[in-house]
Amino acid sequence: MNKKGFTLIEIVMVIVLFGIIMPGIMFYFMQGVKDSAIPQRRTTAIFLAEALMEEIKSKRWDKITAINSTCSNATAVLGSDAEGRSTYDDIDDFHGLSNIPPQNSQGANMTDYQGFTQQATVIYVDAADLNAAAATPPTCYKRILVRITDTTSNENIDLVSLMTSY
Repeated sequence: MNKKGFTLIEIVMVIVLFGIIMPGIMFYFMQGVKDSAIPQRRTTAIFLAEALMEEIKSKRWDKITAINSTCSNATAVLGSDAEGRSTYDDIDDFHGLSNIPPQNSQGANMTDYQGFTQQATVIYVDAADLNAAAATPPTCYKRILVRITDTTSNENIDLVSLMTSY
């Protein structure tokens, strides 16, 4: 009897075993390939959020340049002064910003970032509670929330910053 090879039965059994095992292995492999785009989209959302936050923080604290020590003469109503995005000149102009797709600092759509939304909220907060809107605005603190939403996964990336008039 020759012991130098495989019989036809042994080869058929190996093929059957591979046929049973491979779909399970391929399922996990395909799931990994499908999920590999999520970190890349998350990184893009973080980039967009950081860019908008830096743009906001580069602006003046208020349109009134001579703010008193209690900030009582600061602008009470937050929001755009009926100006275009390219002429936003203070932090509160960004309050209520909502763009689909995101826009650059000149107000032009960033067409390479379809599938993302861009939002900004600016509120006055008290020093005692920096997460809630101040009961009696204006105060000397403005809380900025930038939110980028990936509309394909409904994941939000939030950045929060606090700006003071000092």
